[in-house]
Amino acid sequence: MRTPHVLITGGSRGIGLSIASLFARHGHRCTLLSRSEAPLRTAVVSLNEQHPLPSASAQHAYIAGDIASPAFWSASGIGAQLPAKEEGSRLDVLVNCAGITQGSLFVATEADRIQNIVDTNLTGMMVGTRFLLRGRYFGGAPRKDVREGKGNRCIINVASLLATHGGHGAVAYAASKAGVLGFTRALAAELGRQGVRVNAVVPGYVETDMTGGLDHAALSQRIPLGRLGKPEEIASAALFLAQNEYAHNCVINIDGGLSAV
Repeated sequence: MRTPHVLITGGSRGIGLSIASLFARHGHRCTLLSRSEAPLRTAVVSLNEQHPLPSASAQHAYIAGDIASPAFWSASGIGAQLPAKEEGSRLDVLVNCAGITQGSLFVATEADRIQNIVDTNLTGMMVGTRFLLRGRYFGGAPRKDVREGKGNRCIINVASLLATHGGHGAVAYAASKAGVLGFTRALAAELGRQGVRVNAVVPGYVETDMTGGLDHAALSQRIPLGRLGKPEEIASAALFLAQNEYAHNCVINIDGGLSAV
């Protein structure tokens, strides 16, 4: 029986790594993608130790590269490491989780920094998803299978509460994440009949390196549940979206109720 395969961008730490750990626990083969090889290697060693797969030749793996670079999303880039013609390399789930944050007022943010945020959080995600769809790395399913709830393939985009609520010192970041939600909805309209579901998770403030410099005590007072979220709580939403074959164009807020106030 074929092991389902998930590719997770930004999978070496934080929310991305928690998603990988949960999917691996549920029998998925994980390929992690990030810029830095050392944390990727550490993450994959941990996954293979804690959640080994039945086939010794197809264990959890990683690909190091910059998703903001168009050259990476090419036959000579990621394509050379993820062969499309091998059935075992085909993707069942794509999790677009890579992202960088911002901590400066908009007027004080340099143009190249704005460009880097948008390229990483939005443009790279779109170019990468297009490459995987075009190259049949991430194929659809026959229409009959789609109607019967079979041929489950899913794209999950990780956005942010700031996409809908803004944030002080995070204009470029908020704009890029708002684009993620627009991309999710529009792509869902295009791909549904091809048997590829497209959904989004919208985390609030989560205990990761990205929020390490924030005042957690002050934030917790604003959040109805009185605390920041945990990466594994975001991961459980991603797993739900992957497993529920009627989940399409879903946008799930995981924010402790902050979006309600």
